[in-house]
Amino acid sequence: KQEAVVSTQSTGGVKEDARAYQRWILEKEQKRIDDLAKAASRFSLQEPDKGELSDLEDDDDEFMAAYRQKRMQEMKKIVSPVFGVLTELTENTFCETIDAAAPYTDVVVYIHENHIAACRRYKEMLPRMAQEFPHTQICCIKASAAQMSANFIQRGLPTFIAYKAGEVKSTWINIREFIGDDAEWDVLIENLQEQRILPYI
Repeated sequence: KQEAVVSTQSTGGVKEDARAYQRWILEKEQKRIDDLAKAASRFSLQEPDKGELSDLEDDDDEFMAAYRQKRMQEMKKIVSPVFGVLTELTENTFCETIDAAAPYTDVVVYIHENHIAACRRYKEMLPRMAQEFPHTQICCIKASAAQMSANFIQRGLPTFIAYKAGEVKSTWINIREFIGDDAEWDVLIENLQEQRILPYI
């Protein structure tokens, strides 16, 4: 009887030990799960507020607008013809040149007469202008060849006219009234750009 009692007690002790071990394992596993959950919560994504979303959308819009503008400029450089030299026009070639130009090409015509000092001064700058603005067709023609009136020759020269797609884009009549008879290169170019005769580069 005594051995049976001892044996029973031993069996009960083993079962209790087994249950205790299982509880320990479960508690340990639960702690590991809790620790993982806490760690994951530190890296969880928080929904941005409306202000942050608006800022992100504005940044995207600005980026895309700048990208499109850059790509358009690159494409224009690819497809735009290169001139680089001054074209002397006559009565017969004046209209032809303007009409034959590509619709995206600016044609700048300088109207002058040789007997006017300011006309001669600014005409000397045209070859350099053609080189520095190679995608713009720089031309010149005498006012008499373009059948301008005597009054215009007297009061309106020198004159720049910019054409695009066969239409007048901008005009700058009697430029010496604004910059004098012998302005420097930089002054002439700056004013031509402000008058939308020449592009900014």
